[in-house]
Amino acid sequence: MQKCSYESILGAVGRVLDEAEAQSFTIRDSVDGLLVETSIGAANQQIALNLRLNDLAELVARNSRVEAKPNYERSYGHDESTLTHFLARHRQLVGAER
Repeated sequence: MQKCSYESILGAVGRVLDEAEAQSFTIRDSVDGLLVETSIGAANQQIALNLRLNDLAELVARNSRVEAKPNYERSYGHDESTLTHFLARHRQLVGAER
């Protein structure tokens, strides 16, 4: 498995938070990855994600395929945000019904 730097991991997580237009967030390390807690949307919906190592590797790989500068226009599309798509694929919500 490829070893990733903190910069590449946090950059990839940060890109998803930017695309989701997160107002605030907390990132904590866990035994098998990172716990990301955030609030999104006008209603400040609280979401917690347990990102495991394979999830983080996927985000880093995806982030390395996009251009170097942030691209915010994707979050303004008519469909759901990147974070919502990611959540639907991974179903690893922690306390999402708060």
